[in-house]
Amino acid sequence: MQVLKSSAPELFKLAASRAERFDVLNTATWHYRGEGRTIILVHGFRGDHHGLSAIAGALDGHHVVIPDLPGYGKSAAFNGRHDLASYGDWFARFASEFDNPVVLGHSFGSLVVAKSWEYGMNQPTVLLNPISTTQGDSPAGKLAELYYKIGSKGLLGSALLRSTPIVRGMSMAMATTWDLKLRSFIHDQHHRYFSNYTEDRVVLEGYQAASSGNVMNYVANKPEKLLLIAGAKDMIAPLKGQLELQRETQAELRTLECGHLTHYETPFEVGIMVRDFVREIS
Repeated sequence: MQVLKSSAPELFKLAASRAERFDVLNTATWHYRGEGRTIILVHGFRGDHHGLSAIAGALDGHHVVIPDLPGYGKSAAFNGRHDLASYGDWFARFASEFDNPVVLGHSFGSLVVAKSWEYGMNQPTVLLNPISTTQGDSPAGKLAELYYKIGSKGLLGSALLRSTPIVRGMSMAMATTWDLKLRSFIHDQHHRYFSNYTEDRVVLEGYQAASSGNVMNYVANKPEKLLLIAGAKDMIAPLKGQLELQRETQAELRTLECGHLTHYETPFEVGIMVRDFVREIS
């Protein structure tokens, strides 16, 4: 069954009405039940499963699975570092627990999924706002790393990481919609869930992982079936980099008229694209 076109808040509520938690590999995991093919969604940096719930709502009829990445939401942190090797190995094992799933990774989740290709995860994949350029060496990247380093030290640093004005500033910088109700929803979501991590070191290590590489590093092991979805106004994963990734992978690239927050601003449209992809590969 395909839902009628709805906004992110409506889709978020629709998903919540059919969500149940059933943990997989000791990872807090939410299941949105349906008879269609299983689709695993992997959220981005500093988020948890709530961030992709509106897309789950748009995929009504499918069995959608969204784990909280280790160290975020209700999932325990790794004993070791939260680097891409740890996340890639974890996700390859996580995905293998399901029968022939389709996988979607958003933003930092695209790096987790791409790294998992090195560990044998070769399921059909959708990369949503994939990180296709390395950000760590830019002035903005160095400033952000300093912020996370300060934030990992002591109570004042921890308060800085979770600071409401800073989280709101990040949210305002990423949102491109002029719909005031939707902007309010996005800011509220970030206020509720953007600091929902288990330890301060998780975000420092996660930022270092996110800024040290890009999906281009892993395309030698990409699955045969791959779809790229980009935001035309995305400042974090610019369209220029997505076009380069498309040329490198020869995957289909579909573009939405929004920024990095496709999962909030255009979840219905993302759902349509994912449905089309699943239909084409089935």
